[in-house]
Parts: sequence; C-alpha cells; structure tokens
Amino acid sequence: MIVNGLFLLIPAMAIVGATGISMGRRRKDAQALAKKKRMPFIAANGLLILVPAALYLNAKAAAGSFDTSFYLIQVIELIAGATNLTLMGMSIRDGRAMAARRRGFS
Repeated sequence: MIVNGLFLLIPAMAIVGATGISMGRRRKDAQALAKKKRMPFIAANGLLILVPAALYLNAKAAAGSFDTSFYLIQVIELIAGATNLTLMGMSIRDGRAMAARRRGFS
C-alpha cells in the first residue's frame, strides 16, 4: 500500500515544497533561512533514499525474500525516515514561530 500511496504522496510533497518556496521567497529571518536550508535535504532524502527503499522492500516482500539485504535496507529506510521526520518537525516548529510572530504573539 505504501508504494501505491507514492503516486499521491510525491506530487503532494512537490506542491507543498513549491508553496513553501513561493511564500518564503522574500523572507530573510533566521527561521526562514533554516527552513530553506532543510528543505533540499528533506526532498533529496525522500527521493533518493526513501522512495527507492520502499520500492525495493516492496519487491523483496512480495517475493518472500526476507534476507540480510532486506533488513539492511529496512534499517537504512528507518534511519532516513526518522531523519526526515525530525527535520520536518523542526520546520513545523519554525513555521509556527514565524506565524505567531507575524500575528504579534511573540
């Protein structure tokens, strides 16, 4: 099901990234710059590690081949996923702080 979901997830993430770039284009504050630096790493991690790992693991699981390479790629995928979740959480935190400051709560 994860592999089938990629057909929706990848375009959705591209739209989110493009929207973020558009909205933050003129921002020069530290939080906006930090978000801008994180986003290419998040995208590359997803496209170069997470998507191929999901496809590989799906093929191995469908074949019933739960060998050493399956578990090695599973560990790599878990580390990459945890890294992306951490980086996205940091971006959410910074975005909320930027929004609060814009509304005058900070």
